[in-house]
Amino acid sequence: MPQTKIVPTFDNVSIKRVAFMFKGSSASINTDCNGNLDGETEMQTVEKKCGSTVVKTKSKPIGMTVKITGHVPIEVYRRFNGLKQDERIKAGVYSYGPDSVGEDFSLAAEIFDDFEENSKLVGMLECSSATGLTFAIENGADEVAALELEAKVMVDEFNKFYHEAIVAELDEDLTDDWMSKLSADVIKKAEPVARTMKNTNA
Repeated sequence: MPQTKIVPTFDNVSIKRVAFMFKGSSASINTDCNGNLDGETEMQTVEKKCGSTVVKTKSKPIGMTVKITGHVPIEVYRRFNGLKQDERIKAGVYSYGPDSVGEDFSLAAEIFDDFEENSKLVGMLECSSATGLTFAIENGADEVAALELEAKVMVDEFNKFYHEAIVAELDEDLTDDWMSKLSADVIKKAEPVARTMKNTNA
């Protein structure tokens, strides 16, 4: 089905919110106090040489990293880094050590274009923590330091790293489902309903 509308420009002005959908959860955890959202793709380049001269080259994406800087809920901080309670330790104490593994998650973001008053949805379905626990505390600072979370993005069931959609181009607004429970099912095209033949025998 052809698109009914193409948005000619979209300026990434502000991050409205970011959502973490941890595997096995029924709903995302949203945060609306975000400073930066940065993505970087790792490319593999294949060259064809004639002697020492490169005559052809082709590059393709083989990996992706995303970095989130902001103030996230404590639950996100703990689940991302693998901070957990140990049954040998008193309740309320969350610990981190060699056996700490962050939980896999899907990452969703809603980006707003203040000039055109339009939104863009960004999503990565298969993410995992790419850094260990870090913290920096400055006594007497004028501003509370934001957390920096770096994640590795793996290919999903569509063999993709990254998905985006400008809301105005969609046949239906996916914002609520995208930001509350992003998964493959949210973006997957619905299967056509099979037609059944009516029995014409008397």
